[in-house]
Amino acid sequence: MIRLPRRPLFWSLLPMLTGFASDGWSVAPSESQVKVAYLYQFTKFVTWPDDAFPHANAPFGLCILGDASQLPLFAPLRKKSVQGHPIDIRFPEGTETLHACHLLYITWNEGRRIPELLEAVRDKPVLTIADDPDFNALGGMIRFLRFKEHLRFSIRTEPAQRAGLTIHATLLEVSHGTR
Repeated sequence: MIRLPRRPLFWSLLPMLTGFASDGWSVAPSESQVKVAYLYQFTKFVTWPDDAFPHANAPFGLCILGDASQLPLFAPLRKKSVQGHPIDIRFPEGTETLHACHLLYITWNEGRRIPELLEAVRDKPVLTIADDPDFNALGGMIRFLRFKEHLRFSIRTEPAQRAGLTIHATLLEVSHGTR
């Protein structure tokens, strides 16, 4: 069983992000549910440039590359917004539409394609996130990792800056390694 972080930032927002009641959870959230909560949480602490959106009402493209059976986990996010933009959850098939993503989460089963996927969004305002151990070294921005029994994340700021994204200090402070 995965142990959840003790940080107040995480705990204060996890229940509302995952759709669970904040008290009386009958079952601990799964690792996948925790990751979905983190994905949304990251959007609260990253600023996209104005030109990342074609117009004021444009949707926020939250793209997941991998297992589309995970869609129900993302359902609570359909009612949320990011910087005033409604979230549009997408499961793109190829690299040709990745430029329309604002957040790109690459699941573990897409690991072999990471270099190709990162190249497709290089220097574009797309926050890239994955589980792969080599993700940050390959140029990814946020990598999920396990530290003992906890799910953590590490941040690489240089590719985010190149893409015009601002990662707020609050998120950098709670990361498990920033470079």
